[in-house]
Amino acid sequence: MTFTTLEDAGKFYRNYAKAAGFSTRVQSTNRKENEIKNQLITCSREGKWKSKISPTEKTNPTAGLNCPARIYIHTLKDVGAWMISKVVLDHSHPCCPSKAEVFKQYRELSLSIRRTIENNEEAGIRPSKTYQSFVAAAGGHRELNFIEKDVRNYITREVRNVSEQEDAKKFGKYLLRMKEKNQNFFFELELKKDQSIKLAFWADARSRAAFEYFGDVISFDTTYNTNRYNLVCGSFVGVNHHGQSTLLEYSLMKNEEIESFKWLFQCWLRCMGGNAPKGFLTDQCASMKRALKACMPTTMHRWCIWHIMKKIPSKLNGYKGHADIEQEMSQVVWNSHSKDSFDRNWNDFLLNFGLADNKWLLDLYEDRHIWVPIYLDHHFWAGMRSTQSSKSMHSFFNKFITRNSSLIQFVKQYDNCLGSREQAERESDAADFHTVIPCPTKSSIEAQFQDVYTHQKFREVQAQFRGKANCITKLTNSALGYSVYEVGEQVSSSIFNKFVVTYDSVAAEVKCQCLLFESRGILCRHALSVLSFEQVSQVSPRYILERWSKKVKR
Repeated sequence: MTFTTLEDAGKFYRNYAKAAGFSTRVQSTNRKENEIKNQLITCSREGKWKSKISPTEKTNPTAGLNCPARIYIHTLKDVGAWMISKVVLDHSHPCCPSKAEVFKQYRELSLSIRRTIENNEEAGIRPSKTYQSFVAAAGGHRELNFIEKDVRNYITREVRNVSEQEDAKKFGKYLLRMKEKNQNFFFELELKKDQSIKLAFWADARSRAAFEYFGDVISFDTTYNTNRYNLVCGSFVGVNHHGQSTLLEYSLMKNEEIESFKWLFQCWLRCMGGNAPKGFLTDQCASMKRALKACMPTTMHRWCIWHIMKKIPSKLNGYKGHADIEQEMSQVVWNSHSKDSFDRNWNDFLLNFGLADNKWLLDLYEDRHIWVPIYLDHHFWAGMRSTQSSKSMHSFFNKFITRNSSLIQFVKQYDNCLGSREQAERESDAADFHTVIPCPTKSSIEAQFQDVYTHQKFREVQAQFRGKANCITKLTNSALGYSVYEVGEQVSSSIFNKFVVTYDSVAAEVKCQCLLFESRGILCRHALSVLSFEQVSQVSPRYILERWSKKVKR
């Protein structure tokens, strides 16, 4: 047989091989002055693979079976064609046409399939889900000329297989494109000598605008480390009017040294026009603490109490009765309602358990102003006492990226994450606009909050109204419109907590020792009990925060 081109001859033999049930490979090609003269194409099971490893230790399968099947093609110089001059049809193994379709040679990903794989990878869709979508669209596995492994290999080889330097270059170009699309997009980038990422900080236009409304308290967390280069990921997370975590800025750092944090916090200030948040919540990190004090001296800094309390078992399990120690320490931290009472309770706790010389506890006491609730809750924290807002954002982020994600994938998934959070906020806004949570009581104060607050925050108000049922209010002192009450709250069958609540009828001001309103912006059940006792029908506007209003326009 003769063919116009060598490619046509090779294609003919491949088609024949697929129909017959075997695969082929080019065994040798002879050239003369860079021109191909002849080519030998054999069955892929030709040859005998030899290994220095003994057969009993060898685990990978081999194909070589000295199969003689082949064709020999050479050029017909005079007529400019190619001729099959030798054919061997016999095989040393059985052939199966029904299995040939899944041989590697006959599997291929079309251009449209590759584009879909790339788009799905960018959207954070797992390879298995991507493959199943192809199966469903084709009408079954047999209708596809590729398998799931091909999808995974394409992602690994073409989508993720870039060097750190090339990845950093693509990452920088992507940030530049985002800046060109919207001049309010902000980023700063610092590279190492080898052109890999040293420090990076970026924020999109919507996140910068969100800072005006929800940037009063920020949770900053660096415990998330999902990238192939082990860069430290830092997320700046706020809380919106629905109480949802909202991602404001993101950063990447090669290390957690003081200078790196200073660079990061200075980027924040440049990004936000020199405005520092009022409250800043972080993990227990000394270098972060020093950098924040240097860059944002007026910002109230708070350590994540969850991380500190979580360390108690590992720090104190060497002591006898460590379970009782953990329980008592929690009682002291959470149930001390004044600074003086905390100091007394803490000293008693140390003496009772013989812990006066424990360095970890001594250091914690020295830093009590930065993590103990009673020292901090007189400031507004939007309900945040731990970096759990950041943790929940990280958990959400995990839906989009994996440990092997490249930088360019990471920053694209950041955009997807922002889009998803924006959509969640829009859906909550729509629910607030279209529906109403009924008031179970006849309280006009409850109706005030129903009219203004988002559904989520109104539910928190309602929880305090329900808590009133467990409170007993007693007037202890009153003069010239200023009253002092003792509110007893039954928290269990045997435990009563007592709180001092003051009410100024002239200024229409109520204050509770528990500091719930000061720290979360929600009037507590103790204050509501006193207002009910005083027969107050409307609370002062100062107690209805615009921060939680469903009428926030952005």
